[in-house]
Amino acid sequence: MPERRSNEARSTMTRQDGASLRFVEVKPDRDKIHLVLDGEWTIENAAAIERDIDEAMRRINGHPFDVVGDGIDKLDTSGAFLLKKLAKGDTQTHLAEKQRTVLEFLPDYSEYTPPKQEKQPVAVSVLSGVGERTYVGLDFLWEIFEFIGRIALCFFSNLAHPSRFRLPSIVRHIQETGINALPIIGLLAVLITMVITYQGAMQLRMFGADVFTIDLTVISLLRELGVLVTAIMVAGRSGSAFAAEIGVMQLREEVSALRTIGLSPIEVLVLPRVIALVIVLPLLAFLADLIGLAGGGLMSLSLLDISFTQYLSRVEDVATPTMFFVGMIKAPVFAFAIAVIGCYQGMKVSGSAESVGRRTTLAVVQGIFVVIMVDGIFSIVFQKAEI
Repeated sequence: MPERRSNEARSTMTRQDGASLRFVEVKPDRDKIHLVLDGEWTIENAAAIERDIDEAMRRINGHPFDVVGDGIDKLDTSGAFLLKKLAKGDTQTHLAEKQRTVLEFLPDYSEYTPPKQEKQPVAVSVLSGVGERTYVGLDFLWEIFEFIGRIALCFFSNLAHPSRFRLPSIVRHIQETGINALPIIGLLAVLITMVITYQGAMQLRMFGADVFTIDLTVISLLRELGVLVTAIMVAGRSGSAFAAEIGVMQLREEVSALRTIGLSPIEVLVLPRVIALVIVLPLLAFLADLIGLAGGGLMSLSLLDISFTQYLSRVEDVATPTMFFVGMIKAPVFAFAIAVIGCYQGMKVSGSAESVGRRTTLAVVQGIFVVIMVDGIFSIVFQKAEI
């Protein structure tokens, strides 16, 4: 019995639902066809209403008609949109006052369809695209320089009042960007050095110059690869973290809250991260050099049958203080660029979580690009200075 009663109730519900789907009734007259509207014209019934409208228009087949909407029980903006679609042009409508108010609130149906854009010539499209990207690039450079100016102003202002430096925040970021990053930086330095030593040994062995593999490893590691690989890894790890952290704070309006209580977001959020990364990256680059030289020693022992004593003696002959400081001078510059770009992209987040992802990606891509570009500038300057 309960199952039979349940089936009857389900059948009754289906019949009721089927009856409620007839929202548009076609009533022919001598002069004109009347479309009588009924039911609840809401977003829940939008699909069924649209089907009824299409069926009614097919039956009318272009004949003049008017719309009678007095029987509509409920009308929201979705239903009003469909009613606009049905009663567009010079169609006469018989509606209640509340329904007319909702319809007048919405624009004409034709305004929902965007106008077709005329195709521009290929040359115009290319030039306009170049112009837009140039404008965006110049605007980005201007905002970056402005952002750097605000950071510098805050830093020198805090120098006059050292107690305003947020040491706990700086120490926390030193741990996150430096100490926690040391394992992956060390592993990467070992692997890169092993690859260079192996490839160099394979090539130089053909000329009987195996011993110069150590020279190749030391020079490339100390001058370029140690600091460059470290900076690229930090840009991908810490630059993205800066952008994501500050970006989420922007979405949660924590940055606006800081301004409301009279605190500067540059002083609280940006400056500690910049200072921490400028301190940490030279130390990471130095440790990467040491670990990389150790990896080169292991490869020399296995490939060239050179003992650690001979390897260290050769390293002392090749490495010079100038060579070491050429690499280390780049580290704070790389760190400053990575931190500024990461924090800038985080401060530009707005709207949604999609913005966080886009700005985080930009922080990594722009950070790595700037690191490589600055490294190229350093190479040209050192070559001109014969260093």
